[in-house]
Amino acid sequence: MASMDRQVRFSGFGGQGVILMGIILARAASLYDRPLGEDGKVRRKSAIQTQSYGPSARGGHSKCDVKISDQEMLYPFVEIPDYLVVMSQQAYVKYIHERKPDTKIIIDPDLVLDKPKGDIYRVAATRAAEGIGTRIVANVVMLGAFREISDIVPYEAIEQALFDTVPKATHDLNRTALTLGSKLGREALEGRGKD
Repeated sequence: MASMDRQVRFSGFGGQGVILMGIILARAASLYDRPLGEDGKVRRKSAIQTQSYGPSARGGHSKCDVKISDQEMLYPFVEIPDYLVVMSQQAYVKYIHERKPDTKIIIDPDLVLDKPKGDIYRVAATRAAEGIGTRIVANVVMLGAFREISDIVPYEAIEQALFDTVPKATHDLNRTALTLGSKLGREALEGRGKD
């Protein structure tokens, strides 16, 4: 039975909710994703989440790394991500060189000014969040798109982890943002957001 190992890096600037994206993904994978293996038994996943901030928490660069596996993980840090999500130009400059030839890169094209080549998916998460009333949920829009593009965990697992993490009063707004992000992710997969 082949093991499932994925390394993900979310990056942007402080205040965008980049850390929250990683926390939700790690929670979804470790608590709510229970796929069945070929033997019919549940394959429990583990997740490790680490984070770092730039010199100033709000406005400086921010990253959150998540490793997901159905095997024991002996090293907690992401070395080279399988998925790189970039929500600012500063983060793009800092992290774009830490990738493999097949790393899938998801960018917010309104905030990343460079035009990278490779396996690129463009998701205008901030603009979409503004369209539903507040850019504060741009991270949830991007998380929904990432989930659709990566298919690492089921939608229901992400949604449950999201609702565990954000205040109950914001559930409707966050559900709308996650659903919108999934739609944008599907469009990116169909080629409308991909180079």
